[in-house]
Amino acid sequence: MKGQKVRRNYFNSIRSMVMIMLLTTGIICITLIAGGSYMAYRASLLDVIGTNHSDVLSQIGNQVRTFQSNANTVSNLYYNDKNFILYTRNLTARNKRDFYMYMDELTDKYKVSFNQVNLGYEVVYLSVDGTGYSSMDVPEGYDYIDPTIRIWYKDLYNARGNVVEVASFKDKYLGKNYYIAARTVQNIKGEITGYLMILIDEEQIYRTYYDVIAQESNIYVANEKGDIISSDKKNVVGTHYFNMTNLSELFGDRVYAIVQMTKRKALFSKYTDEAYHFTVFEETPLDYVLAPIRTTRNLVVGLTLLVIALGALLAWIFSARITEPIMKLRDYVLQVETGDLDAELNLDSYSEINILSAGIRQMLARIRHLIASEKKKEEQKRKMHYNLLQAQINPHFMYNTLFSIKCVIDMNERQKASNMLSAFIQLLRSTLSNPDSMSTVRQQVEALHQYADLQRFRYGEKFDVVTEYDDAISDYLLPSLLIQPLVENAIIHGVANLDGYGIIAVSARKKQDKIVIEVEDNGAGMPEDTIEEIFSGKRQVDDKRPHIGLKNIDERIKLSFGEEYGLRIESRPGDGTKIIVRLPVISKKTVAERERGEVDETDTCAGNR
Repeated sequence: MKGQKVRRNYFNSIRSMVMIMLLTTGIICITLIAGGSYMAYRASLLDVIGTNHSDVLSQIGNQVRTFQSNANTVSNLYYNDKNFILYTRNLTARNKRDFYMYMDELTDKYKVSFNQVNLGYEVVYLSVDGTGYSSMDVPEGYDYIDPTIRIWYKDLYNARGNVVEVASFKDKYLGKNYYIAARTVQNIKGEITGYLMILIDEEQIYRTYYDVIAQESNIYVANEKGDIISSDKKNVVGTHYFNMTNLSELFGDRVYAIVQMTKRKALFSKYTDEAYHFTVFEETPLDYVLAPIRTTRNLVVGLTLLVIALGALLAWIFSARITEPIMKLRDYVLQVETGDLDAELNLDSYSEINILSAGIRQMLARIRHLIASEKKKEEQKRKMHYNLLQAQINPHFMYNTLFSIKCVIDMNERQKASNMLSAFIQLLRSTLSNPDSMSTVRQQVEALHQYADLQRFRYGEKFDVVTEYDDAISDYLLPSLLIQPLVENAIIHGVANLDGYGIIAVSARKKQDKIVIEVEDNGAGMPEDTIEEIFSGKRQVDDKRPHIGLKNIDERIKLSFGEEYGLRIESRPGDGTKIIVRLPVISKKTVAERERGEVDETDTCAGNR
């Protein structure tokens, strides 16, 4: 490809075809204009409807304000009546009947006056000693709305005689919801002598607006805390229904807002009476509000879909010519991505595509050369590192064993030394005759018993090695000389200096798709920082010889099988040590097939390095 010139055809370039697509895209812009116009019209309609609803709510608010004002007026009439005050300050069992008669006369007189403004009310008075009066017929045992057991008592107490508005009180005896104007009655010393409450049936408030409620809408009259004073939804009357802070943030400076309800969106309109501290809300389904423009919306949607269909048809026709060479180039890149670096690409298309494909072919040629060179270097490096690790293991093992025999000879125990040499020779024959090969689980465990016998010659009967493995994995292969260094570590650093009898338990099991080997001892254990030093290579057993055993084994496993395998140490000072080894499942059949070239290298554990 070197030196080859690619013919440039500007008329047949991607740039020219993109210009045609831009013209087609202009048609699609019609849909944006249509959609924007519809949304603007929709927003304008919602603004008009929301404002109109707020105006209606202001009329309802006037009615509610009138009720509240009249209730406060009635309360003031009683509160400022001299005879009422005298009775409440000196109310006893002797004069309470006179008090009742006076209250009936006073109430009948006031009701005549307030009936003219369509206000029906009831009055309840409860003294602090439990004497109660009600203008209603109440059952025996009636608690006269005892404020001291209500959640609004604190507000009533702090008001010190001023009127406190109770949004809606559910009288369980009479089965009605009441709006209450409550206040405390005090004597000359300022001590509370009783509680005066003016009750207005919530139904009276509801009847002032029920005939203006739109179809499918709901009206809520709420105080500044979000408690419902009145509503056409009777199940929410008297409940804390709204979070007024959230609603204030939602509405902002507007008198309406779109709210996402549980199953649908709704238009919320509001009117707030700042003087009397209540808000009237109207909830109307958004679909119902937008019903008048549904036909317009359907027409806009239909025209938009038609234009989109036309634009899609044109885009398909033009894009087929543009994308065909790009798709071929994409397929080629995907083929190369799978690892097929020798794939062929023959493409004669737009000038830009031809230049790109020529560059890709040249780049792949260089990549193939670099990969082959780098692969060769990495393989040589891996083999050198692996052989170095193996070379470290063998002298390390033999050094410890020969040192043990020397100690026995120094103690003039020749027969014992002879037995140790015999065991050592047998162990060398079984483990080091071919150090680069793999051995089965059964072979390594049998060699481990020989090694344990050899170590007991040195240390005496101070410990025992217990082994356990599943028969099903006995013929699975492990890297040679894998378990023995782990047991050696457990003896030297775990149980050799133990005051009591040491136990080293070795187990091998198959867990999911891994072989898990555990070597656990009841020795001295080690702190967390020691474990970190072992794997970082900083741990020193003494000043002369670095501790390479465990780190060495971990590196051998990772080099051979990948980072997901290797060693993990669990230990605490005084609680012994557990070494957990995770290896892939390798059978003799797999190794034989790989040696014959029947197994793809990427399907073996060694291929996952």
